This record gives sequence, C-alpha cells and structure tokens, in this order.
Amino acid sequence: MTDFPPPVPRDDYVAPAPAATPATAPAAYDVQGTRPAFNKMAIWGFVIACVALFVFGFLGALAAAFSGQALKAIRRTGERGKGLAIAGMCLGIFDFIFFLVGRFFL
Repeated sequence: MTDFPPPVPRDDYVAPAPAATPATAPAAYDVQGTRPAFNKMAIWGFVIACVALFVFGFLGALAAAFSGQALKAIRRTGERGKGLAIAGMCLGIFDFIFFLVGRFFL
C-alpha cells in the first residue's frame, strides 16, 4: 500500500461563510421554527363525522358545519388541519345525505 503524505496546512485558506437564511421566512412558522397548532374545530368536525358514519347520520350536518367553520378559520389564521376539515366536511355531507335517503326513501 502507498502511504499518502499528510495534508499541507495552507495559511491563505478562508472557510466559506455559512449559508444565509432566506430574508422572508414562511409565515406559518415563527422565529423558532415551530409548527402552528391544529385547529380544534377541524378535529371536532372530523371526529363527529366519523361517529355519525357509524351511529347517528343526522350528526353529519353538524360535522359539515364545524368543518366549514374550521376551513374559514384556517384560511384566516394559518393553522394546521385543512385536510381534516375537508375530510370532515365530505364525510359529514355523505353521512347526512345517506341519513336522508335511508329515512325518507327506504
């Protein structure tokens, strides 16, 4: 095997500067980089929609209303939970329509 010579120290070497952070940080994150909290209405809308799917179909209207309010609040405040709110609204509408069809047409 060949032995390589040790590295030669260079006095003229200047270490590169650390990468600069972007001037505009995302608005959803604060200075420390923590994520915003979930919107509680979105969580409740999704939970009620899931319960209405198996137990009480008429609660789907309440779930859709909660999820709609959550979507408005999420757009305004930048909180997390947009996917939960959309899922809660879709499930809530499906639950309520299924309840109405079962109630009046079957």
